[in-house]
Amino acid sequence: MNPYRPSFRPSDRYGDPFSNRTTNSPLFLSDPKSFNLDVEIDTGMNYTIYEKIGNVNFRPASTMSFDEFNAQQTREIKKDYWQSRSRALDGESAVSSRNIIPKIYVSPVLDRIFGGSYVELIPRGFVTLDFGGSWQKIENPSIPIRQQRNGGFEFDQQINLSVVGKVGEKLAITTNFDNNNSFDFQNNMKVEYTGFKEDVLKKLEIGNVSLPLNNSLITGSQNLFGIKAQLQFGKLFVTSLATTQRGKQSTIEIQGGTNGAAQGRPFEIVASSYDENRHFFLGQFFRDNFEKWLGTLPNVTSRVNITRVEVYLLNRSNDTQTLRNVVGFMDMGESDKIYNNAITSSVAPFSPTNNKANNLFTLLGGISANSDQINGALEGLGLDNGTDFEKITSARKLALTEFSFNSQLGYITLQRKLQNDEA
Repeated sequence: MNPYRPSFRPSDRYGDPFSNRTTNSPLFLSDPKSFNLDVEIDTGMNYTIYEKIGNVNFRPASTMSFDEFNAQQTREIKKDYWQSRSRALDGESAVSSRNIIPKIYVSPVLDRIFGGSYVELIPRGFVTLDFGGSWQKIENPSIPIRQQRNGGFEFDQQINLSVVGKVGEKLAITTNFDNNNSFDFQNNMKVEYTGFKEDVLKKLEIGNVSLPLNNSLITGSQNLFGIKAQLQFGKLFVTSLATTQRGKQSTIEIQGGTNGAAQGRPFEIVASSYDENRHFFLGQFFRDNFEKWLGTLPNVTSRVNITRVEVYLLNRSNDTQTLRNVVGFMDMGESDKIYNNAITSSVAPFSPTNNKANNLFTLLGGISANSDQINGALEGLGLDNGTDFEKITSARKLALTEFSFNSQLGYITLQRKLQNDEA
């Protein structure tokens, strides 16, 4: 029985290590790290090549002339050059990440200025585009057929982009953009030059900069736009800044001591920028005491607590469940500020709003509630229609979700603004 004999028999090379081309196949092991290649030149311009493992020659020495050695070195330099250019087109190496924009190698003259002879752009971010459509159909006979179906296309986009540009190891340009940012200063742009350890100019920043300080006596500045330079002269560090501040500083005054301390901050409101036809006081008593009760915030010093409120609005919808005929009175529940002289107060001035605050509620108890005769009956009491009272037919009771009320300050807030012809 014959033993197994492999069909492949490795063979060693002949001659010098440069003349014989070696394979780059990963199936064959490369030379170990302990392998050393020493080259010596003699007075006759001949090169002697020694192949050693440690200090032991494991192959006979070989000799090459100057022209042969020069031609071999030229071939190696060209080979390394084209391999480096090939790796640059694919991101630093074939196994590293593949950049969208590869490194661009420029003149070696820039190496002394920027610490490298390449230009690199590193983009990051995302762009999303949303397309869609929204249509609705309302089968309502009271609406024209062409208006029963409506809708249209919807389009939304979001751009979040960040680009870092490098020239060598020292110069970097950083910028970012997001279309969802609320303010322009949130989109930053900075040019940063960072020197090496032996350079006088340690760092130069142009664009969005800051000046943080590590003490509580003098506060630093943030959100600046300008130029910032850091220099070193021996053990002396100098930081200079020439910028414009893109923000503003505000202060808050704390009043009232440790017990019940309140914050106060002045602000301005344009007189025409108020929210009209949504907030209504339930009586003049609440209007007169509103500012006084809020003078001791966060505590409200009102002694009143309202438990239930019903609000009626002129009906302009198809709701027929809560329809009422109502009459509103100018002086109902008022104790001192009474418009009609025929109505007299029954309680002390500045008393809370109450049906018994004047004699109007008592006078109304003796008339008929017939909606067709109510105007004449009220005018017979000396009340003017449109001034002292207002009759509303077909008024709708608002649901609790359509308004809110403050039980201590005595006012209601509607969810929508009233029109000029609504009550």
